[in-house]
Amino acid sequence: MRTRLRLALLATFVIGLVLSGLGSVVAKSPEQRDQINAADRVAQRFEADVDDYVTSAAEKIKSKHDADQDGYPALLKVVQAQIADAPRLRPGRTTAYGREHSNAFKDADNHRASALAPLKDLETYLRTQAIPNSKFIAAGKKLVALRPGTLLGDEPVVNGDPLRKRVLPAYEKARDRMKDQEAPKGAELLRLDLMTYANDIISMTKDGAKKIDEQKAFYFQLGDRPVELFKRLAAMETAIQVQVTQQVEIVAAAQ
Repeated sequence: MRTRLRLALLATFVIGLVLSGLGSVVAKSPEQRDQINAADRVAQRFEADVDDYVTSAAEKIKSKHDADQDGYPALLKVVQAQIADAPRLRPGRTTAYGREHSNAFKDADNHRASALAPLKDLETYLRTQAIPNSKFIAAGKKLVALRPGTLLGDEPVVNGDPLRKRVLPAYEKARDRMKDQEAPKGAELLRLDLMTYANDIISMTKDGAKKIDEQKAFYFQLGDRPVELFKRLAAMETAIQVQVTQQVEIVAAAQ
């Protein structure tokens, strides 16, 4: 009987402790609630400030892109500046207790990250793809834009020196510039074709100079290769323009 009584008293004591503990967790004093509410208000104002800022930033980014749709380095600077200057959550007139127990305050940084995500996606694409890939395209265009006849001019070619002094250096320089560019993902074959084209013209120029020295007939035979290569480069350039425009529109529509 005594054992049962002791167990009953012990159970009552334990339950009392548990309920007391729950009460201390759930129940908050008016002062604590005020601290949480203060943190909530700071978080709400911060989120509103972030939304207003991103709206303004999006307008600046779109305006810059509309003014120069191929000016990726300048656009990148604007995007990076807008990301760097975005508002950051500050404690303000809050307490550590209020910040710790305010769900709104704890979620505020997530709201900021979500609001800035389209800007960061655009920044990443410009920095890692649009700009380096555009350099590859520019190098390729300079190569295929070369024309031996233009380089030689209107003067009669009576020996191989004009080919060696005017045509050969121009193509070698263009080839070296192309060689310095990494092939964008999916453009490895295009890079190979551009390098092959450059090497073929260089070999053709050397052989032509030798033939002219030997008083033999020689004509540059480029065929449609430069035109076809240019079309492939132009298609790649258009794809970048479309992607950048789409991402700018996503930024503009995010708010």
